[in-house]
Amino acid sequence: MTPDTDGLTREKRTVVFFDICSSSNVLEDLILSENLRSMRDLILSIRAFIKKEALRQGFEVYKFIGDGWVLLFPQDASGESLVTLLEDLCRVFQRHWTRYVLPRLQTPPDVVGITFGVDRGDLIKFRMMGQPEYIGRSLNIASRLQGAIKQDDENPAYKVLFSKPSFKALRISSRFRPTKEVTRNLRNIQGGAKYSCVKMNLKV
Repeated sequence: MTPDTDGLTREKRTVVFFDICSSSNVLEDLILSENLRSMRDLILSIRAFIKKEALRQGFEVYKFIGDGWVLLFPQDASGESLVTLLEDLCRVFQRHWTRYVLPRLQTPPDVVGITFGVDRGDLIKFRMMGQPEYIGRSLNIASRLQGAIKQDDENPAYKVLFSKPSFKALRISSRFRPTKEVTRNLRNIQGGAKYSCVKMNLKV
């Protein structure tokens, strides 16, 4: 952590974006059947899990983004612990999806699950309206990676795209393989050029 003279702080973090697949279609279905409360129950269950794990593991639950979250891990975060957390999160989602949401859907979606994007780098921390906020390229990269999993993949659920530098820095154990090096077009990143990354299927 590097303090600046104007109140800004530079911090190296591992950034995780995750998102619920098919959430727009699911919300529309639940609104039509007046069962929106079930989606709320699913989201609250996920929130309870990540808040508990944040206290235990020392990462920051930064933002809720409507159908997912942004998590910030410290510089020395263990790659093995991070992947284990993502796998546990997938299981929590699957369990509560089956309990709360699936029985109330008129038309279940073809793709069910969570997708993840991960990058690592410097973020600038500051305060706005009394709350901590962050800006930095890694937030943009992780967000774009999460959204790009479905490119050339008909079944993107329960998968994560790492930027190659973040994957290398996390030193993720070979027991989490197989992984696959892929390229994706990331909007507004490197002028739209092919971006090299690593895809991992999570064990659920």
